[in-house]
Amino acid sequence: SAKVFAVYGKGGIGKSTTSSNLSVAFSKLGKRVLQIGCDPKHDSTFTLTKALCPTVIDVLESVDFHPEELRVEDFVFEGYNGVQCVEAGGRPVPAAAAMWSVRPSSCSRSTICSKTPTW
Repeated sequence: SAKVFAVYGKGGIGKSTTSSNLSVAFSKLGKRVLQIGCDPKHDSTFTLTKALCPTVIDVLESVDFHPEELRVEDFVFEGYNGVQCVEAGGRPVPAAAAMWSVRPSSCSRSTICSKTPTW
């Protein structure tokens, strides 16, 4: 049966680092892991995929909010050691907005974060 873990607290205390490391540790124990990031800076999913993956809302916007046009691969991306990653995003902050202005071209809808990271 599925186990759900939530890591929360004030900013800057290592939530993304902790959750990313827990995800990898569980995956190395042979568990199937889905990490759902909820950070406007995409810290936890970036740590695992080495790419700025779009949020679920970004992907839905790309198909005019017609979810029937989407596949799981459009918003679930494979990270380190097979950890599956989904980015929900969060309330935008100025630093996150600046980061998106340099979003890598590998994150277009057709190839969104599909490249396997080199570790």
